[in-house]
Amino acid sequence: MARDRLYSSRRPRRGVSASYYNQKTLHRDREYGFYWYSWLWHIMRPVLVFACSLIVVLGIVASGWQFVYSQFFMPVNPQDTIVREFTIEKGSSITTIGSNLYDQKLIRNKGIFKYIIQFQGLTAKIQYGSYPLSSSMDINQIVSILTSGTASTERTITIIPGWTVEDVANYLVKQGALPNTKEFLDLCNKADLFKDDFREVQDAVDSGTLSQRKYALEGYLAPDTYRVYANSNAEGLIRTLLKQTEAVTDGVFNTEPVTETVFDEEGNVIEQVLYESKLTHDQTIILASMIEKEASKKEDFARVSAVFHNRLNTGMRLDSDVTVAYPLGISRMILTSQEVASSNGYNTYNRDGLPVGPICSPSKTALTAALYPDMEYIAEGYMYFCAGDPTKDEIVYAKSKSEHQENVKKYRPLWQAFDQRNAENP
Repeated sequence: MARDRLYSSRRPRRGVSASYYNQKTLHRDREYGFYWYSWLWHIMRPVLVFACSLIVVLGIVASGWQFVYSQFFMPVNPQDTIVREFTIEKGSSITTIGSNLYDQKLIRNKGIFKYIIQFQGLTAKIQYGSYPLSSSMDINQIVSILTSGTASTERTITIIPGWTVEDVANYLVKQGALPNTKEFLDLCNKADLFKDDFREVQDAVDSGTLSQRKYALEGYLAPDTYRVYANSNAEGLIRTLLKQTEAVTDGVFNTEPVTETVFDEEGNVIEQVLYESKLTHDQTIILASMIEKEASKKEDFARVSAVFHNRLNTGMRLDSDVTVAYPLGISRMILTSQEVASSNGYNTYNRDGLPVGPICSPSKTALTAALYPDMEYIAEGYMYFCAGDPTKDEIVYAKSKSEHQENVKKYRPLWQAFDQRNAENP
């Protein structure tokens, strides 16, 4: 009876009769919290259960979409914002275009590209030509550009100073400008096809040494950036490069000799020609190609040229490693004794004077240096040079053989380490 009085003596909750509460109902209400909130909990509980379930489902969907996006849609490299020319050849299928995009690391999956194009009915909107694309674009951005109808019928190519004709050919294939290197390289040995139109090629023919050269057109494909037609063939590309070579050499060979203004004891101005080269135009291009390969920094071009001119003027052999490396296809700094002894028209260790032909495409800076060497190094009689620290592109000069040998002894370990690193990480 005391227990019954205890419960019945409590003030009933507003809106709830006193008879509602007994031992069972009070225990149930207290199980869910303070009993005066029980009515609210009965309403909130299903809402919270639904909200939590919805959050779980949305989390699963978001995780799934993130996985799909990262595998198929997101940019290949969000940090690589460099814009490159992507070319669609006339008659290319959607499958081929997707494969080319994938091979050039512009999309993550070639199959999803084909699906998007076909699902959205965009096949007819893709036209041949060149498009500016970047690895930082996602697949939807790339599809939008390719179907925008803004294709260019031109492409941009850049030829780097110091490249050989083989380097140029490989680059053009990589850029999609040529299907393979064979036709291009074959044409680079057909001087008769170009000699009537280009003076430098005619000079090379007149030298009488073409039969000994690796490529007849080596050295005459001018380094520069070009806009060329997307459907240009190998011969058309070669003619474009040869035409630029004429423009460059005209600017070097057809200018007034470099002079220096000096004053005599009475203060009168005297202009002196700094250097008058004895080399022909073709020989200057050959020397310039050697300078381009030997020197990395522009301030060294005229100094290296001075050493070569000093040797030529005194009848010394040029002893240039780059002339040994070119016909053998070697990129190491240190050559073996067998390589140095190799017999060909380029090796200046066993050949007097210049090599039989250029060993790369020289820049205008190298051509100018070949024509006008550093007069201070000419006057002081520098006869030797070698690489210093290869990681700093250093060149060390010497006047005597003994001094040169000391330099070689000092820096040779650095050359060996450099070659080893390149061998391990080509």
